[in-house]
Amino acid sequence: MSSGPAHRIGAAAVVGTAAFYAEKENPGSSARPIAATGLAFFSGTLPDKVEPACHPNHRQFFHSYAFMCILGYGMYRTWKWETENEGETWVKMALLSIGGAYLVHLLMDAGTPKGLPVV
Repeated sequence: MSSGPAHRIGAAAVVGTAAFYAEKENPGSSARPIAATGLAFFSGTLPDKVEPACHPNHRQFFHSYAFMCILGYGMYRTWKWETENEGETWVKMALLSIGGAYLVHLLMDAGTPKGLPVV
C-alpha cells in the first residue's frame, strides 16, 4: 500500500475514534463525528501537499518534530476554546480534525527509516 491511502485511513481511524468519543460527552447526537472522520480522511495527505514527496529528503520544517509541537500546542488551545454557538463548534471540530490528521501523518512518517527532522 502506498503511503497516501495509509495516511488517509490512519487519520480517519484515529480522528474518527476521538471524535466519536468526544461526542459521547455531549447530550444528543450530531453529524460531527462522521464529518470529522471524512475531513480527517481527506486531510491525511496534507503534509505531502505542503512539502511534496518529490525527492527522498523532502521532509523539511512542515514534516518536523518542531512543527509537530507547534501544531500540538495549537490543537490544545483549540480544544480549550469555549464555543458560543453551533457554527463555532463546527469550526472547532474542523480545525481539530485537520490538525489531528496532520499529526497522524507526521507520527506515521516518524516511524519510517527516514524519520522526521528535528527542525
